[in-house]
Amino acid sequence: MAACGASTSGRCDALRPAFKLVRCGRRVQWSARSAPVRAEAADATSSGSGAAALQREQQLRRDPYKLAGHRLRTLLNGVGDGEEEMMNSMLEEQPPQQKLAMCLLASGLVTGGAALVCVLCGLDPLGGASLSLASLQAAAVGGAAAAPLVGLKALLWSETARRELPFLEDIHKSQVDAFKPVMANLNAAQTAVLLASEVVPGLLILLPATAGGVAKALEFYGQAAGVQLPETLPSVLALCLVAGIAGVGKVAETSVSLEEYEVVRDAVDNADRFYRLMAMDRDSTPADAARAAEAFKTVALTWMARNQVAVRFAAALGACEVLYLGCLWQQTGDLSAPLVAALGAAAVDFAFIRRMSTPVNS
Repeated sequence: MAACGASTSGRCDALRPAFKLVRCGRRVQWSARSAPVRAEAADATSSGSGAAALQREQQLRRDPYKLAGHRLRTLLNGVGDGEEEMMNSMLEEQPPQQKLAMCLLASGLVTGGAALVCVLCGLDPLGGASLSLASLQAAAVGGAAAAPLVGLKALLWSETARRELPFLEDIHKSQVDAFKPVMANLNAAQTAVLLASEVVPGLLILLPATAGGVAKALEFYGQAAGVQLPETLPSVLALCLVAGIAGVGKVAETSVSLEEYEVVRDAVDNADRFYRLMAMDRDSTPADAARAAEAFKTVALTWMARNQVAVRFAAALGACEVLYLGCLWQQTGDLSAPLVAALGAAAVDFAFIRRMSTPVNS
């Protein structure tokens, strides 16, 4: 409206000297008929130069690091063919009962595989757990032992920790992305069922099946070789092996994909040429392009380094958690203790994942 008012006012001022009559016989001519056109052209030129100056000022005020972060997110969002996003979207739209049925089916298959391994190795598939007072006491011990894990998980999910340790955002994002499609539209009771279907089979396959099976194999080969191994050595070695497997799993879960790494690496290699030839406007200087390229390199390399720190931290945390649960199992001789502790620690993760996955308006 202000621009329209200024244009109209200028047009009226320009028309005033145009109304000079030049009498030539009976004809009346307007000598200054072209004056408004010249005035509008002058106004347009003035406003155009003003807009260019304003745009230049805004360009100078823009933070190159924010622009670099926006381009990095754009590159990462463009990775992939969209098939995974489509599958996640389809999974989110499935009814909760159907998603739980699929999770319980997968849980049953994993549990059956763990039980088969235990039977073949002559081990107890339940890891010493039973419907008895002893298992109830072991579960109580597990509940007390869960306190450090619960406190640590709650601390890592806190805003203070995420602000002080930025790499936690990468770890939490990978967890949210993994469970968000399954947890969509689940109520609290259904989420608890999903929690049990994730924790119980995983613990059965790790401790009684894998750790117990490896310990049994080490004892067998030691006897076959005629070597008398210390009583606790096979169990300790087996537990360390299982913890290493858990750490490797966390590495695969948290690290960026090879395609994402290659896209960002190529963008860093070509940053100078990209910002010099394509990303800057006509009013930008070579110095502006150099600053933008340097900002993108800094942001991209920081993202790579942060992800590496996140991967190492997640691997160490996963391995230590398995070691803690394995020691609890070996000390009590009952799987109820580590099972209760693992459920308590995972409940903290699921609570925060569900909070971050649920829309604000719901």
